[in-house]
Amino acid sequence: MRILVSAGEPSGDQRGAEVISRLQNTEAFGMGGPALAASGMELTADMSEYAVMGFAEVVSSLPSFLKLEKKLAEEAVRRKADCILLVDYPGFNMRLGRRLKRAGFPVIQYVAPQMWAWGSWRVGKLKRSCDLLMTLFRFEEDFFRTRGVNASFTGHPLRDRISGNLRPGTALGLLPGSRAQEVGRLLPEMIEAFRLLREKGTIRTAMLAVSDHLDRKFYAIAEREPGVTLVNSTGEVLRNSAAALVCSGTATLETALYKVPFTVCYRTSAITYAMAERLVRGVDCIGMANIVAGTQVAPELIQNEATAENMAASTEKLLKNTSEITGKLELVRTELGPPDAAGQAAKRITTFLRERNET
Repeated sequence: MRILVSAGEPSGDQRGAEVISRLQNTEAFGMGGPALAASGMELTADMSEYAVMGFAEVVSSLPSFLKLEKKLAEEAVRRKADCILLVDYPGFNMRLGRRLKRAGFPVIQYVAPQMWAWGSWRVGKLKRSCDLLMTLFRFEEDFFRTRGVNASFTGHPLRDRISGNLRPGTALGLLPGSRAQEVGRLLPEMIEAFRLLREKGTIRTAMLAVSDHLDRKFYAIAEREPGVTLVNSTGEVLRNSAAALVCSGTATLETALYKVPFTVCYRTSAITYAMAERLVRGVDCIGMANIVAGTQVAPELIQNEATAENMAASTEKLLKNTSEITGKLELVRTELGPPDAAGQAAKRITTFLRERNET
């Protein structure tokens, strides 16, 4: 089976590699990075050449992306691809998918765009760009199916990598995010919260997860604080934590899977927050763990509520109700689906193509 793959970001590169490695008798080619290359895929385009950040960079790079779209489409035709696998990266992949679907190729999108949070009007475009959508979250399958998209829930790979924190630690875990703005806004409040808890004797040590992508200067306030240990492993932090303060995002899923009681914290600029309030619809929570569980398994402190005093008070409350909270956190593992998400996705691809060929 010949598969054209398009993955434009590190997370998509990893997700794609996990699936490709589980497909048998497969010749994969297309755009990806080191993980897909290691899985045996032939890189006809290196995703690192198309990494752009800001609006200005995106606009100036449009000619390059149009050429890339044309190149990959022509490659699919020339090599007679049996299937197109688009991994995340919706801004580019939806255009490529629509083009190749029109040309008669079966197109599969792996990892759903977060249209359930904002931009639900784009569902029609997604439907026109793929024949099958494989989702990481159970609730996404229902969301897209009710809107006419052929969606199938195959599970989240995090579930396979984290078995749970069987021996709760004693430290306060600090996960302020991996972006400079997140760390800059949250870390000072988190450190002050730890200081308040330490002075009361509630918590004596803290462990901070640092990002390799950020300059060490962003963590200077933590390096000066007695009792704080800096490590570059989220898993190590959570394995040693009794409770945690966690920036909204995938880290909330990891924390829930380790069964560490935590508080979701998030701060952004006033302008960005005002825009988000207008654009984001259909979700009552900001923490991914809460969204996945369908109920609040972790308290949330957003924007002006994300103060050191509130973080400390929330942590004290969590530590008094650990047993009850860890039971709730098990909901997240259940909602992330069965084990072996990559294997489930590979089976779904095989079944989809067989059924398509039989009709």
